[in-house]
Amino acid sequence: MTHPTPDAPCQPSSDHAVGLAWAARDDSPERASLLSSAELGGPCDAQAGVTSGYLLWRDGALPQAVERIGRSLMHLRQQPPSVWLGRGLNILAALQSQLNRPDLAVSLYEEQLTLARSIHDPELLATALHDLGVELRFSDPERARQHITDSITAFRALKYDFGVAVAHLNLAEAEQYSGHPHEALGHVQAALTYPLLRQHPLMTAELQATLFGVYHALGDPRAAGSAAELRALTTHPHPEVHLTAALALAAHAAPPEAAALLEAALQRARELGSHTLLPAVHEQLSAAHARQGHHDRALHHLHETLRLTRERHAAERHQSFQSFEVLQRIQALQEVAEQERTRNTELSAHLQELRALNSRIRELGRTDHLTQLFNREHLFNEGERLVLSATGRTPLAGAIIDIDHFKRINDTWGHQLGDAVLRQLADLIRAAAQPGDLPARYGGEEFVLLRPGATATQLAVTCRALNAHVQQHPWHTLTPDLRVTVSIGVADTTTPDLDTMLGTADRRLYSVKRSGRNAVQHLD
Repeated sequence: MTHPTPDAPCQPSSDHAVGLAWAARDDSPERASLLSSAELGGPCDAQAGVTSGYLLWRDGALPQAVERIGRSLMHLRQQPPSVWLGRGLNILAALQSQLNRPDLAVSLYEEQLTLARSIHDPELLATALHDLGVELRFSDPERARQHITDSITAFRALKYDFGVAVAHLNLAEAEQYSGHPHEALGHVQAALTYPLLRQHPLMTAELQATLFGVYHALGDPRAAGSAAELRALTTHPHPEVHLTAALALAAHAAPPEAAALLEAALQRARELGSHTLLPAVHEQLSAAHARQGHHDRALHHLHETLRLTRERHAAERHQSFQSFEVLQRIQALQEVAEQERTRNTELSAHLQELRALNSRIRELGRTDHLTQLFNREHLFNEGERLVLSATGRTPLAGAIIDIDHFKRINDTWGHQLGDAVLRQLADLIRAAAQPGDLPARYGGEEFVLLRPGATATQLAVTCRALNAHVQQHPWHTLTPDLRVTVSIGVADTTTPDLDTMLGTADRRLYSVKRSGRNAVQHLD
């Protein structure tokens, strides 16, 4: 494919075509694809590539979307600042978020926000405020709340009621997550005043699920009416609507009713194909059966939760690796273009600034935003390198560390305190690590510690010390009566097979869970 240079401006007729393609991207994606495809390779290639990348992303083709958007941005950055550059930044930020790179996503949303202010584009500004706020909901709730609130003002000025309603829904979910049910109820009620929201079944399901949870938190008798609306949604043909409604109802139902709801949802989901909410359905089913004493069924659904979660993680890793390779190729092309522009002194200085920014972005891409440990992507990238040196004389040992009853901590004291527990446990793991170790956040409340040149027995000594330090840690300074313990599974390998070693450690971890938790197991 050929790409235009900054000297080949987008002509008015082509600009009109790419504008129509962008406007049709959600309501008529086939028309948008035809319109944008006709402009690829021409003067409006970069603008058409933004819509094309958006459509690829919506179709789940993440690596292809990253490549299309990345190439478009490479050219749009060489042109005067425009709304198309802002749209491309927004899509790439959403892609980075989906690829579990929240720091990169935040950086791109902030760049979009700065651009929107500089070119005085109110629609781009409203979108940037909202999407940045949504990205920050769990890592920086106060800042997120302010950004989404500001986006409501901006959407109202644009008379974009649907944007106002969605922003209220996101604020309601954030307030509910933070343990502020009264504030959440106010935002739900505000969202309900916009009839357009009812035209989107998934939005309706999410709204009713949030409202139902808020009523329960407040002990409001209107929960019964909300439950009736959710039950009506469990017959909806869209699998995500059905599963969202069933999960919300089951969360506050007695164990037998919860199990019946979830079994029906599971059967429906199987008929319609797999879905990302299936692990949550199996997890709630496991809990419901366990409360009824049906331990075999509980264990079955727990195994299904683990299997589906691992499959999803494997698919995410595959998509992430492919997308990372694409970004590296695009970055290489950018560096070639930048080297050509170094003849100009002003552009040479700008190049140095970009290199510093890229270095910072690469560093952020290795780190988990909440705990500042290495993230899962870096764990597997570096782990695959370390395991290549594993032999009988120099094994690689690994431990999976899981916080016991972490959901209970979140449910009892709120997710902000849960985040504080995660950060303090990360500090304890960092202190326990030796030079050369690789401590990382595996996901949720799980952490991994890799130690090259050690056996499982040797690493287990460190893990037992860590277990003791966790028990002795002054958790009560966060809130009275808080007690935190961890379960740890340890394994080693002498072959270049990281997944098998982590699988063994994971199995031993769940053996500890079944045996009472708060222990370390390194042998079968």
